[in-house]
This record gives sequence, structure tokens and C-alpha cells, in this order.
Amino acid sequence: MGVYLITGTSRGLGEALAARLAAKGHRVTGFNRTPNPRLREAAGDDGRYNEIACDLSEPVAAAAVFEAFLQEAAWLREADEITLVHNAGVLDPMGPAEEADPAAQQTHLQVNLTAPLLLTSAFIRAAGAWPAPRGKRVVSISSGAGRKPYAGWSAYCSAKAGLDMMTRCIALEQGDGPGSVKLASIAPGVVDTGMQETIRGTDPRRFPDAGRFVKLKETGSLYTPEEAAARLAAWLESGAMKQGDIVDVRELAAP
Repeated sequence: MGVYLITGTSRGLGEALAARLAAKGHRVTGFNRTPNPRLREAAGDDGRYNEIACDLSEPVAAAAVFEAFLQEAAWLREADEITLVHNAGVLDPMGPAEEADPAAQQTHLQVNLTAPLLLTSAFIRAAGAWPAPRGKRVVSISSGAGRKPYAGWSAYCSAKAGLDMMTRCIALEQGDGPGSVKLASIAPGVVDTGMQETIRGTDPRRFPDAGRFVKLKETGSLYTPEEAAARLAAWLESGAMKQGDIVDVRELAAP
């Protein structure tokens, strides 16, 4: 049995990934501020999907909730493989850095970077108690924006680059020894979610590359959440992930 602990399953890519993995027989737990009744209904009462209320904009409190869950969920000891997926993310504030609201900048980094770091730390602390013969893994949903700068996205690019570097650093700490936790960071491509709608509607003065994303939509060059989730799930199940991998879903073969 594979177990997936996924942040941000209330909509978009996180919802699609959770639905796909649960449908394939894995056990999925979502960590969200907003519940997702659609996933609960689709999974039924067989325990394939459940949710824990968790507000990642308060990362210390969220990490405490997550760590308590890891300690109390005795069934984790029975899992063949356990994977934490950092999917939750926010986009705002967009625009020149000097115009950004400081509180919004702080919240952005708390959700997109601080919370993943704290949850990863809690996961590693708990991992020693799990046999998980097929492995224990932490996968961060990063972005091409973590590898290419965009004017107007100083917070977003910084946080996504931080996820990639977090992956590299902790992967070095863990190494490839017995019982080590494997870490990887994967960019999902440009996925047509509510976040993309926001980008396309942004004043080009605040985000000069808005027109590029409008064109991607007009030319049918965006992944649907389901398409991106299919590629991600296939990669997660393939066993191809290596310690410290920095991957782009567009480099993967279609499932």
C-alpha cells in the first residue's frame, strides 16, 4: 500500500493528483484549510481519502498538527511506501516588490516555503518509526519560475527556487543509506488552474509576461490538472525518483 500525504488538495492540481492516486488504490490524506467534499464523495467510505484541517499560512501551528498526525496514525507503519507531497501554494502578491504589501509577502513565503520546510522536518523525525520497505519520500511541486526570473514574481520565484534548494540540501543530509528519506522537486508544467486565470487577468504593468500566458491558453498549450496529475502520478509510481532530483514534468514521457 502506498500512502500519500498531500498539501493543498482542495482544488486544482492537488485535487486532481489526490483523486488519481486514490483511484489507483493508494491511501491519500489531504492537508487543507478548505475541505474538499468532492474527493470524499468519490473515495467513499473505504479510507482511500481523508483530510486534516491545516492552515499553512501559520506554519508553526501547521507543523504541530502534521507532527501529531504522524505520531497518531499507527497505520503508517503498515505502508509499503510513504510520500509527502508539498503541493499547496499561493501566487499573490504580484507586481513590483516595492509595491507589495509586507503582510502579503510574509504570508506568501510562509505558505510556499516555510511550511514545506517545517513539514519536511517533522516527516523526517517521524520516518524512523516506519518500516516502509519501498521507501520514504518528500516531493515538492516546484515551478519553472524557480529556475527562471520573472518581473513581478519576486516572492513566487524566490519561494519556488527555495523549494529546489531545500530539496538539494536535505537530500545531501539524508544521503542514500538504509532508511534515508528521498527528496525531489518537480515542476508540473503550465497547468490551467485558477492561478492561471489570475495570471492571464493581471495588468501587464504588474506582470509584464501576462501576454505569454494568454497565448499559451489560446494555443491550447496548457496541461489540464488531470493531465499534469497523470504525469506526476506515473512518475511517482515508476520508482525512477533519485535522491535530490530536480525534475520538470515536460521532460517525462506521457503515461
